Amino acid sequence: MKRRSDVDRGEGAVGYLAVLLLIAAVLATLVLAGLGGRVGASLEYAICRVLQAGGLVGHCEPPKPSDGRKAVPDPDAPQRPCLAHSESTYLEETLTIPTKRVDVRSNSRGTLQLNKRVGPDGKPQWEVVDFTWGEGGVATPETGAGPVKGGVWGGATVTNGKVYGGFRDEREARKFFEDLKEHRIGSDVKFTLRTNPISGGFVWLGTKLPWVGDDVDRYMGGSEPDRKPVGEYMEGGLTGGAKADIELGRLKIPLKGRGWLVSGSQTDLRNGEKTTYYTQRGEFEAGIQIDVGDVIQKLPAPVRKRAQQGLEDGLDAVMDVIEARLRSELGNGFVMLPEQRSQIRAQVRLNPSGGLNYKHRGGTTWGVTHDKDGKVVRVTQVKNGQDIVYFRADGKLRSTGGSGGKADGTAGKQWIIYAQRTLTEKALDHSRTEDRPVIDRYLRDGDTDAVERAWDDGAGTMGTVTYDNTGDTGKLEGKGASGKKPKSWLGIFEVGRENEKHTMQSARYFKPGVGWVPWPSCR
Repeated sequence: MKRRSDVDRGEGAVGYLAVLLLIAAVLATLVLAGLGGRVGASLEYAICRVLQAGGLVGHCEPPKPSDGRKAVPDPDAPQRPCLAHSESTYLEETLTIPTKRVDVRSNSRGTLQLNKRVGPDGKPQWEVVDFTWGEGGVATPETGAGPVKGGVWGGATVTNGKVYGGFRDEREARKFFEDLKEHRIGSDVKFTLRTNPISGGFVWLGTKLPWVGDDVDRYMGGSEPDRKPVGEYMEGGLTGGAKADIELGRLKIPLKGRGWLVSGSQTDLRNGEKTTYYTQRGEFEAGIQIDVGDVIQKLPAPVRKRAQQGLEDGLDAVMDVIEARLRSELGNGFVMLPEQRSQIRAQVRLNPSGGLNYKHRGGTTWGVTHDKDGKVVRVTQVKNGQDIVYFRADGKLRSTGGSGGKADGTAGKQWIIYAQRTLTEKALDHSRTEDRPVIDRYLRDGDTDAVERAWDDGAGTMGTVTYDNTGDTGKLEGKGASGKKPKSWLGIFEVGRENEKHTMQSARYFKPGVGWVPWPSCR
């Protein structure tokens, strides 16, 4: 584009001055007619946008409501509903089975979310998201020498989910959320049997039995609720990760990272819009733990004796929890006999530890939305980043059998002491003249860098929301090994549950020529 000459600039300024005089005359007429307060502000804002395009005005403030009427929406503000609040609970299980050369790894997770979204009109919309993923792959056995041990894994993943909406208010949405959460992931045992790739097939066959199949499906938590979904989606792709444990004396440093590369589609069942997307996301965590049991051994004899008695009391408390959990799963008739408790005390050592854990999550999703007739509607990008610091407490049970076999169990809990999440959503609307060429070029060549530059230059809309997070996670891990074999005979079984609440702290959108400004409708 040619740079305008000084003469051109002068002519433009004179022309804009003439426009301003005309505006003043029109506004004066409106005021005399008694319409100035209702129409003048809107007309003034529209003309300001013209002057802004000409470079004479840096910022145009949308008119404020008067006489109970709504303000004119800012065209630079995002038109899609923002996520103002979110609560989620997930239950995840992982089973690793050893084979001759590699370990077979399977994983499943069930997640329920309660979301509050707010549209440009400021009205809240509540939704419940219900999705389950399954993973299958291979892993290296735990390897390493000296203070460092670890392994890697890789495989494929599939996720399917449904979105429920149309709730009258938060109370109705929250009740549906709590009921569905109890149904889907209220029982660790039922969830594991239903969703694990190894056992899930047998449960599925049970749901197909004549006369009793529906009852089996309902009992195992797989049946669908009466409310019809407003959206559904499915995605699949590749996943992999690595973990390592570093022991430096009484200090332990656990490290873990995992990533996903997936693509999928989401359909809005209300208007027929379909979004095809691909996502790159990952998470990394690192911790620092102190083995309390080793510290106890260094204490003076009287103090050490009291501490060891406390560990024995802790073991009794663990057995009480296990007994209560099994009773809830298997029936009230389950009881751990005194001789069984004595045998456990003789073979098991409780070794607690505590420390801090840091986790980072990040991901980017690109999506293209078409309407029910297949016409392009919009292109979107969503970036999600989260940093969390937990206080972590673990209790490890170690048991040695008479034949030399070993069994280890770990129960852990983490509490969020600091967390922050940032969600940034960008959109290009095909109905906007200035956005259409950018979208068409992206659909031809897939150049995401060009789209990013267009957003930076003022195309489309951009909004970002920052959240404060609270919550906790719990983990239970069991591992068995034979004294005659170098590898595990039972493998490793892990169950984890997490509860998180995301409360909005601030919301902004990008205004060309000004920068990031408050997003008043997102609240």
